[in-house]
Amino acid sequence: MLSQEISATGLAVREAIRRTVNRIAGPPLLNRLMPAATPGRLLIAPKDLRTIDPTTAQDIYAGRFFLAGKLVETGGRDPFTLYDTPRSWQRELHAFGWFRHLEADGSALPRQNAAALLGDWLNHRFSRTHSIAWEPETAARRLITWFAHSVGILEAISPRQYQQWLKSIGFHIRFLKHHYAVADPGLPRLLTRIALAYASICADGQQQQLNRAARLLDAELAEQLREDGMHISRNPAVIPDLLSLLLPLRQSHASAGIEPSATLISAIDRLMLAMKFFVLGDGTLARFNGMSATRSDLLATLLQYDDSPGTVSPTAAIGGYQRLAAGDTILLADTGSPPPGSLSRTAHAGALAIELSSGDNPVIVNCGAASTGEPETVAALARSTAAHSTATINDTSSSRIYAGNWFAGLLGSRFVSTPRRVTHERIESPGELGFSASHDGYYRSFGIIHQRTLRLSSDGNRIEATDQFTDRQGRLLEKSRNARFAIRFHLHPSVSAGHAGGSDILLMCGNGRSWRFICDDWDAKVEESVFFASVSGTRRTTQIVLEGDVDATPEIRWRLIRESMTQ
Repeated sequence: MLSQEISATGLAVREAIRRTVNRIAGPPLLNRLMPAATPGRLLIAPKDLRTIDPTTAQDIYAGRFFLAGKLVETGGRDPFTLYDTPRSWQRELHAFGWFRHLEADGSALPRQNAAALLGDWLNHRFSRTHSIAWEPETAARRLITWFAHSVGILEAISPRQYQQWLKSIGFHIRFLKHHYAVADPGLPRLLTRIALAYASICADGQQQQLNRAARLLDAELAEQLREDGMHISRNPAVIPDLLSLLLPLRQSHASAGIEPSATLISAIDRLMLAMKFFVLGDGTLARFNGMSATRSDLLATLLQYDDSPGTVSPTAAIGGYQRLAAGDTILLADTGSPPPGSLSRTAHAGALAIELSSGDNPVIVNCGAASTGEPETVAALARSTAAHSTATINDTSSSRIYAGNWFAGLLGSRFVSTPRRVTHERIESPGELGFSASHDGYYRSFGIIHQRTLRLSSDGNRIEATDQFTDRQGRLLEKSRNARFAIRFHLHPSVSAGHAGGSDILLMCGNGRSWRFICDDWDAKVEESVFFASVSGTRRTTQIVLEGDVDATPEIRWRLIRESMTQ
């Protein structure tokens, strides 16, 4: 479509400019023209809130690096020279997040291994001018990890390595200061500000930058976090990631005897409430817009630091998401607009998708984001509308990735076509609560508006919903548009589904819980599906599908009724 090509052209031009600036001001040139000051020493080692695993330390010692869902065996080779590995694997390798495992058992051997690997990285840090290692986000994460594990590093490296390492830290600080503007908008830019805030506290000689670093971080937090705590990417996975970095930063302020800013404290409180908003009954975060498997260990650790005022309301709404809670039933829905531009690189086309849990049983889910180690085709499938519990028209997605050839290298996985108008309205009446929402992601192609209205009973035992396909004025479509709908309800792998007389489908959820899915307008089918968001990797599951012609059935009513619960 012409409009899509025009939009893609503008995005491609901006991306080309950003990459050109980044290439001109690469690490080697910056190092020659603007030598960085070397810190005299490190003052504070922030706490790493992520779990450590001695088994992973043993694997690393044996040359086995399981990163980004991909196992690479180095065979004794320097892992930082393995350029034929997946980019996502290289990115995690250079970010040094795995470094924490080498302190797991406190013995000398893993720390000596850590020193050797750090030395390998330092020996050829500029060997590739535009290495993944020098993407701003990767460099920021690496610097924060080095600060957090500086004590263990100091105990294992030689004085010469120590000076080389301090020199590299000084360069990282200079690099991040000068590459903030060319970092991708969103989380990469925020991470550079967080890393520099750490540097102003942890590195000797940076204290004169303390106020400036805090002020710039405050400005970035104000820019990227909404008042309700939702990040501008609308990705729930970003929330625990940020908390795992901001909580130790707040502690580092206290260790240094420095008062953290009110903006930082407020950001942590709001993020904590936002994180609890997305928690379903089984303790996992809802799989919307880039969220995959929940790191339950990190989630539990973060919740121990929860001193945020207030609790999540049963009828809360943040960042375009709706939360309905009654009894032990929790339902979440995406009723917001997808993020724009480069913020959409990992966004999903899940307009009006829902997730449902009953007690501690997940019932209806989205497929979740694919592992970063999966092929691009699988990642694109996970982002498609068909991988979400919502409606598709003619097997297309409500938001679409650029499918042409001209700008594919520049635009990558960004959305170039998204809904222009997404509406939502809360429903609160005696005996029920719910929402009514619509989006126009199918209007330009098919002249169709998708509207979903859903009500949850106050006891949590009944859900009544309607999906409608209308014109701009809200009238049900009557004329033939050669359009077919498919309304999908992906089921969690723990749910067993089968027909229970007629067209009803019985969902066995475990713990004596079962729900009956009923559609008065159409015969529901049970088909195969996949679930990407499992800690053990992709799993097979099933889905309920309602499929038909839009002009013949422009309104589809369905309901879920709790069948039984054995005590």
